Amino acid sequence: MQKQCLDDNCYNITKQLAKKLEFLFHVTRYVEDAHKCGDEQAEKTWQTIRADEEKHADMLRTLLISEVKNNKL
Repeated sequence: MQKQCLDDNCYNITKQLAKKLEFLFHVTRYVEDAHKCGDEQAEKTWQTIRADEEKHADMLRTLLISEVKNNKL
């Protein structure tokens, strides 16, 4: 039997980290758009969401590093 390149756990961590980073790439534009429209509530909401997603991405990055160090990846 051939060993998988990534087990389900490592795949999930990697996949979700990629999704978080892609979102963070785009969210700056959402903040700018809300600012241009003068929608302070939307701007603050996007900023809060961005801060949360940055924390989540950092958590996943830390977990991924741990998986690599423990030879699980």
